[in-house]
Amino acid sequence: MVEQTFIKGKDACLEDSINKMQTLLGKAGFDIEEASWLNPVPNVYSVHIRDKNCPALFTNGKGASRKATLASALGEFFERLETNYFFSDFYLEETLVNEQGEFSWDEKGLYFPNEKSFELSEFRQCLSPDLWEIYDPEEEMVAEDLLSLNDASSKIRCLPLTNASTLDTVYFPMNLFSNLYASNGLSAGNTPEEALVQGLSEVFERWVKRQILTENLCLPEVPEAVVQRYPTVVKARKALQEQGIDVSIRDSSLGGQFPVMNVTLFEQKTGRCFASFGAHPIFEVALERTLTESLQGRSLDMLDGFQLPVFDEALVADDENIENHFIDSSGLIHAKFISHQYDFEFNEWDFEGDTQAQYELLVKKVHEQGAEVYFAHYEHFGINACRIVVPKMSEVFPMHELVDNNQNRGRVLREILLELSQSNKANRFENALEQVEMMGFSEHQGVANLIGLLPDPNSYWKKFKIVELQMWLLLAVKDYEMAYERLQECHYFVDDEAMALLYKALGFALDILLEDTLTEFPLSVQSQLFGEEVVEKVWRNINGEEVFGGLEIGMSAFENSQNHQALITVYQKVQQVKHFVNTQ
Repeated sequence: MVEQTFIKGKDACLEDSINKMQTLLGKAGFDIEEASWLNPVPNVYSVHIRDKNCPALFTNGKGASRKATLASALGEFFERLETNYFFSDFYLEETLVNEQGEFSWDEKGLYFPNEKSFELSEFRQCLSPDLWEIYDPEEEMVAEDLLSLNDASSKIRCLPLTNASTLDTVYFPMNLFSNLYASNGLSAGNTPEEALVQGLSEVFERWVKRQILTENLCLPEVPEAVVQRYPTVVKARKALQEQGIDVSIRDSSLGGQFPVMNVTLFEQKTGRCFASFGAHPIFEVALERTLTESLQGRSLDMLDGFQLPVFDEALVADDENIENHFIDSSGLIHAKFISHQYDFEFNEWDFEGDTQAQYELLVKKVHEQGAEVYFAHYEHFGINACRIVVPKMSEVFPMHELVDNNQNRGRVLREILLELSQSNKANRFENALEQVEMMGFSEHQGVANLIGLLPDPNSYWKKFKIVELQMWLLLAVKDYEMAYERLQECHYFVDDEAMALLYKALGFALDILLEDTLTEFPLSVQSQLFGEEVVEKVWRNINGEEVFGGLEIGMSAFENSQNHQALITVYQKVQQVKHFVNTQ
């Protein structure tokens, strides 16, 4: 008899789920490897999986057993594949497709066959009046704010989402997903309802966590008699305590309202702690997920993200700190959080019922907060997945970033670099420098990340920062004094030996140039210090014979990146699957 393992919260046994997902990925041409496993204490596992042909496609899984953990990782892989999240940060211009690519996705939708494009003059026709009140109450946005990072189109690409209450279709600009929601609300499941429950649970988890952090709330401990009902949790906790890590299990339901739990780990040898949250309508599932989440990807000798509690309420409630909690839960927590100054009584909540009942309950709870649920369902690869958006609740990043820090500023930067690589105008570098400085990027931001480039691991692009771009542009316009000043800042961000040497040689040469001491320090002397090849390169850039230290910019940066080309090759296959399924 074939073993069948059923766990709470899942509508199929683990063996069937794993077999189905592995088979479908194999048929789709993915070669998935389990790159690393961790099992720091009993009943707590995590795994990192990735596609061998395109390692940028990776996910992490967690669970109380190896099978549950592998199913979690595979499910997340499908979640990100089906919803397009794997590709949301990258330039997907169709001209990057290699010559074998015969399928035109731009004509049939950059993201999905059912997407809809709006002219800039029609941008207020997407969304709905109620949603515009949420996203742009002061009417500050302009049409260009909604353009996509992923292409160069002058049209606003929108995806259809369904209002869970009215079943009306509403078109959301893809730009909103990228700027506000990241992966929050994305999920996969054995059934559509299971995916929706998981996605909504995640929304509540992060929304409640935000409330706790911004309002400086203290949560009640779960009584020991209740914890003892869950032997897997008790055993894992005991093993952690034996390793010098104390464990606090707290009810995060805010008085029984929401299906959220907290597990806080205390590393007593350093005085640091780490607060993890998890959610599911079933108490046991929420508790188990929270515990496994707290150690996902961590061994006990490398507890990254642990912090010393602070007493500054404003610092904890700051948007950037909240974002850190979303990214990897490494944000700061207030000392009150770990105290016994409880703001609520413990409530032994449990919202059991079948998956459909759980979904309806979660939607009802959203409505009680004066919000609406919007969702899209996908299964073109054979696994149910969903995207859920709950305006006013599921935002990861603050609304004002749509105007103040829109992701598609990187699109403008990419266009500047593309034009720079194609133009022969005498003032092209001056224009580029002026535009870059006006855009107000932070000097530490990575240029590749901003423009949607997936760089190769050992390339200069991998670590190329805005401050370095400014320095090279200043050098190109022969503003040697300002270039020298910017170069001093570049040193703080360079950890590559070859680039560090080039920058040292460049600084030495600029010192010579600005002090007019070339006769005292001829090229032969410089070559003794840095080597002839490096010195020649430095002076080629100073004299304008080469720019950006020889770094390829423009389309060639995308075309010559093996990683980016691997991503585009995968995306070509993904597009074919979407459109094939859509025509059946």
